[in-house]
Amino acid sequence: MDTVGDLARTLVLRTHQTRLNQEMDRLGVEIASGFVRDPASHLGGDITGLLAIDRTLAQLETYRVNTTEASFLTGTMQNALEEIQIRAENVSQVLLSVELTPNDEMLNTMSSEAESALNQMLNGLNRSVGGRFLFSGTATDGHAVIDSDTMLNELRTALAGQTDVAGVEAALDAWFDTAGGGFETTGYLGSTTSLAPMRLSKTESANVDIRADDQVFRDTMKALAKAALATDSSLALPENVKIELIGNAALDLQTAQAHMVELRSGLGALQQRIEETSTRNSAERAATTIARVELVGTDQFETATRYENTRAQLESLYAITVRSSRMSLVGFL
Repeated sequence: MDTVGDLARTLVLRTHQTRLNQEMDRLGVEIASGFVRDPASHLGGDITGLLAIDRTLAQLETYRVNTTEASFLTGTMQNALEEIQIRAENVSQVLLSVELTPNDEMLNTMSSEAESALNQMLNGLNRSVGGRFLFSGTATDGHAVIDSDTMLNELRTALAGQTDVAGVEAALDAWFDTAGGGFETTGYLGSTTSLAPMRLSKTESANVDIRADDQVFRDTMKALAKAALATDSSLALPENVKIELIGNAALDLQTAQAHMVELRSGLGALQQRIEETSTRNSAERAATTIARVELVGTDQFETATRYENTRAQLESLYAITVRSSRMSLVGFL
């Protein structure tokens, strides 16, 4: 009988130890996470509301990633366009003075300035972030346009044999603006398909679809190339033609910059909408998170108190178990 009693007592003690250990594990997880370990039990088996909240939070996390990416892309684009615009405006002011000092040295300097601006512009249109090229449409893995040396060599071939302003400008128009012309076949390297809209929320999306083959970029490149090649020795143009080409390039740049301002304004409006959507999403995410805490969150103080009480019970049980294991007949005599 004593043996049976000892076995029963041992079994009871082990059962209590297991229960208390499991309780401590559960409370420890709830303290660390701030949420109940078994939401279904906590909610009486009805987890419909919890699932809806979790779906909303998952969607909001996707929107957060999209708005962050869209904000970064549009911000980088805006910086690139600003650099192109400022440089083109500065060059146009320099070129406007061509008739004031029409000597070879000054004309060559102006052409060099235009060529440098063209190089900077093409580098800006080939800008990439994280290996993703911004102005290449859906072909984000490659450059948007050829480099300035290659472009100018292509244009030298296209302008060969032209001796007057009308001929040079017609050849430039054909290369940059004609469907299937030089720019479309060899100058632009990206895709003619724009990026798909990025979903920012249930009701908002962002079309980040500025490509390097946009007409405003073609017009700017054409004006800079016109000024850069006006004094090119391989074309051997008369001085009066050089002067007129550079002067026309200055006026063309100013016209193109008006369209550049419109493009940047539209991009700025998109940036603002992305920021506003991000703010709304953040507010919704905060409110939804609070709702989830209220549904399956734990009272940290209460949970910590229960954890300490359970730990104390377990320590007491260990002490009782140790003492029971040392009991013998001699101890009772």
